[in-house]
Amino acid sequence: MSMEDLLYRIGESVYSVGGKVRGFLFPTPAERPPKFSLLKRFIRKPLTVHEFLSLRLQVAFLIYLLANLAMLLLRLSPIWIAAVGAAYLMYLRHTLLKNRDFFIDPQPYRTFYYGISGITLAAFLGYTAVRRIATSVYYYYGYLVIVFAVVMAFRWYFKQRYGRDYTYGVVEEIKGDVVRVFVHDDIAANVKPGHYWVDAVEDLEVGKVVKLIVEDRKLKGAVPVRIIEVYLEEPPAQSSQSSTEPKEETE
Repeated sequence: MSMEDLLYRIGESVYSVGGKVRGFLFPTPAERPPKFSLLKRFIRKPLTVHEFLSLRLQVAFLIYLLANLAMLLLRLSPIWIAAVGAAYLMYLRHTLLKNRDFFIDPQPYRTFYYGISGITLAAFLGYTAVRRIATSVYYYYGYLVIVFAVVMAFRWYFKQRYGRDYTYGVVEEIKGDVVRVFVHDDIAANVKPGHYWVDAVEDLEVGKVVKLIVEDRKLKGAVPVRIIEVYLEEPPAQSSQSSTEPKEETE
């Protein structure tokens, strides 16, 4: 290989890496959804793009929590906690911005994950400071009360800003007086994705989008209980194409 070819290849590699770094730091909305190759190895259910994105955010946050706990146990410098937190927040920002067109309603997810991730970073950094100045166990108790109060305040704010007692679903099966409706993951209504059986109403057809009242249940989140509206077309809140199609067609 000549020196000219070597320099040319080095230049191409640098340009390629620079483009990837720039794309990560300054993401633009993607035209196609990600493939979720890794998640699909562990999740056998035929989830929609929206569900896979929500699951990716949950897994990333869980890994972030475990990493912080490990750093506390190893008594690493707060600089490490700040660095890992910054890297995680950059990943979170990239995921939310690049895939925003594939979320059914992206704003609640942005607010929730930015908020809870920021609180988590501040809580772990604060704990390292308390550990340095604490002279008794009551310092830790007091700090835990403060963190708990902040989390509850954020939960109250989120519910006031985005919380609602309804969600949307797609009719997949009609059996006499009951229908099976597929409901997407809905963080604003605190509804888990899945199929729910509810009483039938007039003008129902397979494939139609319906609005459902949800009911809070302890330890189970909210559950759709009744159809209150049937849409001939896609409702305004359902901005993603995947939200108005039966689950089998969204894959």
